[in-house]
Amino acid sequence: MKKTIKKPSFSSHNCIACWKCVEACPRQAIRKVSFLWHKHAVFTYHNCIGCNLCVKTCPKGCFKRQE
Repeated sequence: MKKTIKKPSFSSHNCIACWKCVEACPRQAIRKVSFLWHKHAVFTYHNCIGCNLCVKTCPKGCFKRQE
């Protein structure tokens, strides 16, 4: 039986571009967008392994654990 990985959901609306999630992610599933006034993180779901370090690290709650 294959185990389902529960990946977090992400919303960049509250992102303050602190990049703590980028540094915490072991699979580089989160990257920076920094172009003119656009400064936020971008989450690549297919690289995510479901470790939820981003959920624990984000000070603004941009990542939410899936139940």
